[in-house]
Parts: sequence; structure tokens; C-alpha cells
Amino acid sequence: MRLTAEVKNALEQKAAERNLSVTEFLTRAGLGRATRQRADVDAINELRGCAEELKSIHTTLRGLPEGSSGLIDPAVMNAQMAAITATIERVWVNGGANDR
Repeated sequence: MRLTAEVKNALEQKAAERNLSVTEFLTRAGLGRATRQRADVDAINELRGCAEELKSIHTTLRGLPEGSSGLIDPAVMNAQMAAITATIERVWVNGGANDR
């Protein structure tokens, strides 16, 4: 199969996210089978993303001048955390059933 480098990289990334080989990922996708293995794997990947975001936020906060932490609206932070939590819950409940 001939692929552009961009398409090949995208397929490799999607397969790796699901802990599948590219061949297994393409076989499952081509046969209409679920490409996700388990909801808990998806949830763990989501949590990893959340952890990276929290690290970024922490780094940003540490770089602010002392006393300027009031610049960050807690309501905005809470809304973002609620969105992340909702995403993890959705993935956990659906088990990736809608992501073929």
C-alpha cells in the first residue's frame, strides 16, 4: 500500500494509542471491528494527557511574579477540569465503542 508520510504517521500513531500493530489496527478497521481494546486503556491515556496539562499549568504559575496568581480565574480552571473529567467518564462508560 502506498501512503504519504503524513498518513503513515497518523496510522502509526492511532495504532500505538490502542496498543496495536499497524497491521492489526488496519485489519480491525477494515473489517468494521472495534479498534479500541479496553476502556481502561483509554482512560489511562486521557489521564496522562491531563497530567501533562497540569504540569504545564504548574510551570506557568511558577513563572508568574509573586502575588499575581489572581490573574487566573478559578472558575475557568474548574470548567477545564470538569471538561477533562467528563471526557474520562465518557471514555470509561463507552469503552471507545464509538471510536472505530
